[in-house]
Amino acid sequence: MQRRRFILASGALLSTPFVGVSPALAKTAKFTPVLSAASDDDGKHIGVWRDDHWQLSQKIAHRGHDSLFHRQRQELVFFSRRPGREMYIVDAKHGGLLHTVSSEDGYHYYGHGCLSADGRYLYTTENYFADDGAGSIGVYDCQQDYQCVGHMDCDGIGPHELALMPDGKTLAIAIGGIKTLPASGRKTLNPNTMTPALHYLDIASGRVVERHAAPHFQLSLRHLDVSASGQVIIGAQFQGSLPSRLPLVYSHQRGAALTAMSYGELPLQFKQDYIASISIDAQGIHAVTSCPRDNLVCLWDLRSLQLQQVYSLRDSAGAIYDAAYQQFILSNGNGQLMALKPEQTKLIPLAYAPGTHWDNHLTLLR
Repeated sequence: MQRRRFILASGALLSTPFVGVSPALAKTAKFTPVLSAASDDDGKHIGVWRDDHWQLSQKIAHRGHDSLFHRQRQELVFFSRRPGREMYIVDAKHGGLLHTVSSEDGYHYYGHGCLSADGRYLYTTENYFADDGAGSIGVYDCQQDYQCVGHMDCDGIGPHELALMPDGKTLAIAIGGIKTLPASGRKTLNPNTMTPALHYLDIASGRVVERHAAPHFQLSLRHLDVSASGQVIIGAQFQGSLPSRLPLVYSHQRGAALTAMSYGELPLQFKQDYIASISIDAQGIHAVTSCPRDNLVCLWDLRSLQLQQVYSLRDSAGAIYDAAYQQFILSNGNGQLMALKPEQTKLIPLAYAPGTHWDNHLTLLR
């Protein structure tokens, strides 16, 4: 997958569209504007894509990963990719950079975060590398310019994506299990002693209250999404010899065991064992996973826990459910945005930005 950078655009300021955008392709279908990290030949950026153009773009110094939209505050939050130490807070109305937040000394970000139920606090997954790579959840006060007010121990190495459960009191955390330290870059330092898992952390006490180990010690659990009913869908990236022949997508309900999603009768076999973005629809019926190294997107039925359909999409990247148009939005490393409608057998073109390489995650500007 090509290296990608942040691209930022905000809803109120309109700039010149990227050269080469195909109006016919871009206007095939409608969709809600999306935030994402991406790269182009001009460098690193952060942004929101609307219709067939970037509405504003700003360069930043580091490659990004995920983002979120703080609806109550009308602010956009962009996270640096591991081992980055920056978060960027942007005015969603005017596009100005409000704050650049740096991680506390001895910590770096893993590229993901989520908000508390009332929007007061931001929770981030972090590497406490000063403590030999212990995983940590950072707590930031959004009302105090996203000042760090503390950390919670997630009881695992390499926490990656996290989400607030429907109870508003618990965080679901994908524990990747991969130990890295800035001095050695992104090299895995514990390939034979990894302990990937799904953890649930009680916010009030700051303690992990439920743990579910991955079926294999090298099956790094990295990305997840949570339905309105509390069903967690979590994806893995295998760190051993490929292909592993192990299931890569799992369903979980609290109090039960991890359940592998079945391929059913579809002839699917991953070769690169890498699940990137995961998104569940508003009804809790379908989930989508992007598989960039296998150039695939998978549609899963959450009622039967089976694979429903497989789509080819070169260097697939982000996936997010767009409830306004009853579709999943997909991005890829070739500058495409595509729509996936579960009742249709083909992907629908939404937009195209030649020279843009989308990163692995999308966020809606709802």
